[in-house]
Amino acid sequence: MNLPAPYGASPSAMLRVARLDLTLLWRNRTSLFTVMGLPLLFTGLLVPLRGEPIEGMDGALLQGTGHLGFFLVFAVFMNLVTVFAARREDRTLKRLRGSALSDADIVGGSVLTATALYAAQALALLVLLGAAMGGRFPADPLLLLAGLAGGAAVFALLAFPVAAITPTAEMAGLTTLPIMFACMAGAGVMFPLDGLPAALREACRLLPLSPVVEIARTAYFGRDFTGGGGHPSVGYLEGWAACLRSLAVLAVWAGLGRAMAGRWFRWEPRRG
Repeated sequence: MNLPAPYGASPSAMLRVARLDLTLLWRNRTSLFTVMGLPLLFTGLLVPLRGEPIEGMDGALLQGTGHLGFFLVFAVFMNLVTVFAARREDRTLKRLRGSALSDADIVGGSVLTATALYAAQALALLVLLGAAMGGRFPADPLLLLAGLAGGAAVFALLAFPVAAITPTAEMAGLTTLPIMFACMAGAGVMFPLDGLPAALREACRLLPLSPVVEIARTAYFGRDFTGGGGHPSVGYLEGWAACLRSLAVLAVWAGLGRAMAGRWFRWEPRRG
């Protein structure tokens, strides 16, 4: 079933759906832990890394900038898969479609909630890195914003087709786990990729989270994290030029996500 066009959405209606989402999230302790608890847990793991050198960088800052991308998996991707699967199966999506809300209002409000939660987490992490981890203000805030916003769009779009193959909200943890672990292992969040064989390293760079992490680290440190080791310093224009491939990979994933969402997203329950 076709996904609604974003221009059909009403900002006030989307805000109403977003408030509903926040209320339901607060009442669902499992989803709340996934969206808020897991990022807090991973943030706590940065403390032992402070001052530990990794790839010539402070370990806490290197991992923390990776988490700027990784938190997308919790706040946006896993959150939306759970929301859409739950609302489809309890027929909430079907009932909402019979109301004054447009299709774009219904899904747009949920995406707005997930994106706002992620933005709050990313901002809090940036403050923590600067205030408690010996970090700095991002070298290129605009590039950082572009990378994180592009990542949010990609993972929101990918949530639609994955929700379509998720039988129930309780199964969302299982259907999203392979993507979560692939992103952790292949995007340089768990360990540096420089030691991998060249072919495997290049394949990992094509995962949906990898370009977000590359852009986030390049923008934060003002050093090129899109190539191999060394990470030479780059200026503003050089940073954007270095990230062109990463931005292109994000654009491809956004196109694939949009196509899969339009083809597979379901409004009707999978069960009769």
